[in-house]
This record gives sequence, structure tokens and C-alpha cells, in this order.
Amino acid sequence: MRLAPRLARAAAELGRRAAEAGLRAAVVGGCVRDALLERTMRDLDVAVEGDAEALARKCAADWGVSCETFGRFGTARLAWASGERLDVARARTEHYPEPAALPVVSPATIEEDLKRRDFTVNAMARLLTPDGVGKRLDPFRGETDLDSKILKVLHRQSFRDDPTRLFRGARYAGRLGLKPDAETAELIKESVARKDPALVSRERLRQELWRILEERDPGPALGLCRKWGLGEFLHADFRAPAKLDAHPGALTRLGLIAFSMGEAGEDFVASFPFPREEASAVKTALAAAKAKATPAQVLSEAAAKILHAAFPDLPKAATKARLVTGANLIAAGQKPGPGFMKVLEEAAAEQWAGRIGTAGEAGEWVTKRLG
Repeated sequence: MRLAPRLARAAAELGRRAAEAGLRAAVVGGCVRDALLERTMRDLDVAVEGDAEALARKCAADWGVSCETFGRFGTARLAWASGERLDVARARTEHYPEPAALPVVSPATIEEDLKRRDFTVNAMARLLTPDGVGKRLDPFRGETDLDSKILKVLHRQSFRDDPTRLFRGARYAGRLGLKPDAETAELIKESVARKDPALVSRERLRQELWRILEERDPGPALGLCRKWGLGEFLHADFRAPAKLDAHPGALTRLGLIAFSMGEAGEDFVASFPFPREEASAVKTALAAAKAKATPAQVLSEAAAKILHAAFPDLPKAATKARLVTGANLIAAGQKPGPGFMKVLEEAAAEQWAGRIGTAGEAGEWVTKRLG
């Protein structure tokens, strides 16, 4: 595996400590897949047959790195200041009490852990030894499917149990150029027809959409969402513009999608529990474009970035602080009154259009406007 040097040392040390404790540990999931694609990795996912959290905490303390724990699934995340990340989780089985519910988990072997995963290309493992990464486990022929560019679920209930796998499937297929095999394609159609994704919370759908927008090029995955009928579960009027890859940043891309949806854009964003700052950035960008005027409140960097991505020819001054303020009008002899705000809004529209771009131009405009 092509690992960043620090991760390679950490993997070998983790394998040694697990062996000394009588535990089996293995690198699992997407990092094994990416190793077959000869990609260098800065993130690793490790499954441990036993108390993964205790093992991770001990390693973090000895290595002097941060350790964040996630109690529900017995997972711990070790992170280095240089950007490498190591997730350590207890190997487990999952049982879904009802469709789209969060699973009930139980401790398991690494082989059993692989059976709970979404697609064959993600159901591979590499055992850890004191020497580092060792033997590969591939019970579902994931390497063969990866070579053949095939997306295949592990069992027929997969999308029924967890409909978010539909969106993950679109993301993996889009990124890796995979095509569903006949059975998986049929299961996708059946799941969409049953409206399984409608059972998923808006928070979980938000997470899946965000992960797609974080892709180097989200276009292929979004295209598959549209092709498979998943867009309607994001919003009835969902659509995405072309060439989103030209605009880095998931938030900027979210804003461009909202703009492409026209009047439905704000409702689309409001339907998800986005963090307040992110939702506000898109909302204020939409409002500024609708008003065609520089806002009274200074736009956040994120909102300005969205606007300039949506309108490449928009003057830079359009998203800066207003150049004509109440103080300018008072200094020019204007008294606050019914026409005061009207003049300020006219100036904001002029700045948006690029006819006011500097303090000097602002002064000239005020002089001319007030006679």
C-alpha cells in the first residue's frame, strides 16, 4: 500500500500492539480499494476484533496525537497536525430493525465485518502485522469487480436496509467509472420505486449530498443521481449545473446548484439542516442576486465566492462593503428622511452594476445624484 510515511509507521505499530494484546486488526474498506488503484493515502480505516477505542487511546497518548471518540460504534479517530488520519473501529455486525433505521451493532470478526459493507469493492481488508500491512482478505471478489469496473451490492436487502447506499453508489460509480451489474441495477430501480430514500432523515441526506459535492468532480455522481431517480429525494425541483468541478469547495457548489434551481433554490437549501453559516452564505448570495444590489451588510467570503462563481462577470466591488453610506449623504447635506434610503439603494444597485467601484466614484455619484 502506498502510505504516507507517518501512516506506514503507525500501521506497523498498531499491528504490533494488537498482536501483543491478542487482537486481530486489519485495514478495511475504501483504503484497500484505493491501494489496488495505486493511490497514495493519507487516511486509513482499521477494524479491530476487540476494544478498538482503548487501543486507539493508548496509541494516541504514546504518539502525542489527538484522539476523538465516537461511542456508538466503538470508533476512535487519531489525527496528526500534518493532515494524516487513522480511524480505528471495533469490528462489528449490523442488524437493521426496520428499513432506513440506524443499525443495531454487535462485536464480530473482521470477516463478519466485511459482510455488512455496501459494495464488493469496499468489502476488502488487509491484515495488520508487526511488520505492517499484510495478507488481503477479499471474500466477495472485490478486486475482480474493481478491475471489471462493476458496482455490486453484497445482498439484495442492501438498499432497503440503508437507502443512503444509493447515493454512495452514485458517488463511487462516478468517481471510479463503475457500472452497476444487472442485479444491482434492478435493486436500484426497485428501491427508488418503493421510495426508500424518503425514509432517510434530511440530516443523513445532507451528509450524502455534501460528500458528493466534496468529490474532485461531482458531475458524474450527480448525473447518476439524476439517471437513477435520486434527485427527487433531495428536492422536487433538484437539478445541478454542468462543470461544477471548475469551482472548488462544496459550499460554492451547493450555492451554484441553488442558483440553477431558480425560485426553488432557497427552499432546497432550507430543507436541509445545514450549519447556520453555510445556509446563510447561500441565502444571502441568492438575495443579493435577486435584488441586483450590493447588500447593506458586508457579505461573508463564502457568499461572495458563490456570487462570483455564479456570475463570472460580476464586478469585484459588487460584493464588497457599500461605498455610498448614510454618512456620505449626510456629509453632502442630505437629511435623513423618506428619500434617504431610496438614494442608498440606488447607489447599491450602481455598485452592483459596476458603475461605482471606488471611493472616488462614490463621491462623484453622490455629488451628481444630490445635485
